[in-house]
Amino acid sequence: MKLRLLAVPLFVAAVLAMGPATPDVGGVRLMPLGDSITYGNPETGVSYRTSLWQHLQGGPRVNFVGSIRWGNLPDRDNEGHPGMRIDELRSWIDYWLTLNRPRYVLLHIGTNDVVQAHDLANAPARLQDLVSRIAEQVPGVTILVASIVPSPDRGLNERIEAYNAAVPGVVEAVRTTGADVRFVDLNKRMAMSDISADKLHPTDAGFLKMGDIWYDALTP
Repeated sequence: MKLRLLAVPLFVAAVLAMGPATPDVGGVRLMPLGDSITYGNPETGVSYRTSLWQHLQGGPRVNFVGSIRWGNLPDRDNEGHPGMRIDELRSWIDYWLTLNRPRYVLLHIGTNDVVQAHDLANAPARLQDLVSRIAEQVPGVTILVASIVPSPDRGLNERIEAYNAAVPGVVEAVRTTGADVRFVDLNKRMAMSDISADKLHPTDAGFLKMGDIWYDALTP
């Protein structure tokens, strides 16, 4: 699998984000939010949303929402923006929240911050600002914040682990404001064998496993 999405320029991701409003087809509005790991495999169309959508069939109707249409599933809407860091998501988040009006947000973000070593000391603060803004803009929203997937690259994985260690504290800090924010330790359940040869993105099987983990987090 040849994935180069983390290096996509910001202006490309911005253009992708400027799609028409999602038609309101009913159901619980769930917004997958993040970077290329939310977008999925550009060659096969597989993403975590593939297996998550399958799990959700037969229960209450769920409507994935987002300005991007991509994936090998019937409901392809998402806000997975290849190449984006936390601060770049933050610059667009008001627009996406107005567009999508989510009831649930699934957030997996931080991989590009770590890969670029972009002001990592302040990455948790940027994450907290993003999560707080979502909670402020959408009263009653439930935000599930995930630890990011591991990497077989030793140096990169050390930075991933350091970032992930701060995520539960970010979730707790926002929760003290009264927001419904929950931590999903996705990294803990992902194995190195779930990561592709580029050492950044999941394999297709790894993407499907991510969907299983998100479903388990949503089930309660």
